[in-house]
Amino acid sequence: MTAQKTKKRFFSSHAKSSALVVSLVIHAILIVVAVSFVAVTVITKEEQQFEAKPVKRPRMPPKRLQVPVKVNKKPKPKLRKRLVVKTVNRKVPEIRMPEITGVKGGTVGMGGEGGMESIGFSLPEFSIFGTKAKGEKIFIVLDASAPMMIDEMGGIPAYTIIKSELVRILGELDSSVLFNIAVYGGGNYTRFPTLVPASPENVAKVEAWLKPLNAVSSNMGDRDYGARTLGSGGIRISEELSIEPLKGSVGEWAKPTLLAMKQQADVIFVLTSNWGILRYKESDAKTWSESKRKRWEENIAKARGMFEKENKRRREKGQPPRVIPYGNWGLVRTYLPDAPLPPQPSWHNYTPKEMLEALVNTRRKWEPETLASSGLGRKKKEKYSINVIHFVRADSDSNQGAKEKFSKLVGPTRGDYRSIEGLEAIKSYVTGSGE
Repeated sequence: MTAQKTKKRFFSSHAKSSALVVSLVIHAILIVVAVSFVAVTVITKEEQQFEAKPVKRPRMPPKRLQVPVKVNKKPKPKLRKRLVVKTVNRKVPEIRMPEITGVKGGTVGMGGEGGMESIGFSLPEFSIFGTKAKGEKIFIVLDASAPMMIDEMGGIPAYTIIKSELVRILGELDSSVLFNIAVYGGGNYTRFPTLVPASPENVAKVEAWLKPLNAVSSNMGDRDYGARTLGSGGIRISEELSIEPLKGSVGEWAKPTLLAMKQQADVIFVLTSNWGILRYKESDAKTWSESKRKRWEENIAKARGMFEKENKRRREKGQPPRVIPYGNWGLVRTYLPDAPLPPQPSWHNYTPKEMLEALVNTRRKWEPETLASSGLGRKKKEKYSINVIHFVRADSDSNQGAKEKFSKLVGPTRGDYRSIEGLEAIKSYVTGSGE
């Protein structure tokens, strides 16, 4: 009883404090409930979304690992512009090619640079009047001008031998070889249409084309010779072949040889009697007086009469006419050697170096694009040769200047030069004793 009274007395005495405590407890509960309610409401109602902000970081270029490496450079293969392979149905070690006079080739050999040699075949080899060369595309330039048929060279009969020998050699070429032939003389330039295989059919066409050329007959006229006497089958050389360092076009052997370089022939044979008139005019000739000009015309008429009488005597004996080159100038110089000649312009005569430069420039201008773009064309050694068979007088050393010029022309092209003096030397090469 005492205890209960004590408790009641305490609350009774602290009534305000107890109310305060109860109030605080209630408020605390309300605050907790309120806070909980708000927190739940926020979490339930709104969902936070976060977006990552791109950060640009500097990138360092990767470093290449450099290790010293020793590179052994191998030489680039040298390519020929044209590869012709003839199918042989025999084992390589058993291949045997017969020896042919004038033409050799087809033998087996290891090594060599480019073309057929690089795969074990030697290139066809040609021999024309003792001048040898080898290649896949052959172009022959044949001089049919008057200087080839002068008496000191053997006349027209000697030319007939040259022509026949040439046809014989063409007939012995391997059919895989491509060839062309051009004939010039008297201002006429004619060629076989293009490079063709040396098949029997094509050789027969060339033979028919050449047969009437400078052919000897019983009633030959004084001018029945030269390229205009060719048969049918050829075409006129009409291409514009002027190129640096030439000042305009040139004639003689140079024009068809430029064509041969344009057609990319790798073996060129020039059969001619002289260097020829390869030049351009620098200044006009001096004026000749009327009296001297009249005297010159009289000398021409006199020399022509002497020429016609001589050929008449020859025809009566069944001989071919005499051939005198260089027109009226040559007639007067032959029959009237002491007569004054008309003044000449000032000429620049092309040197062998200038002619060779023109030939090389022509070849490079018309070189196939596939080879030019490969980068090998300018680095590799040129694979072609220019060869000259020079028919000269047997009784004179007047051809020494032409010999020196031709030798300088063919030397840089790995070509050959050979001079043949007169009819007997021509016969000896045909029979084989001149080899």
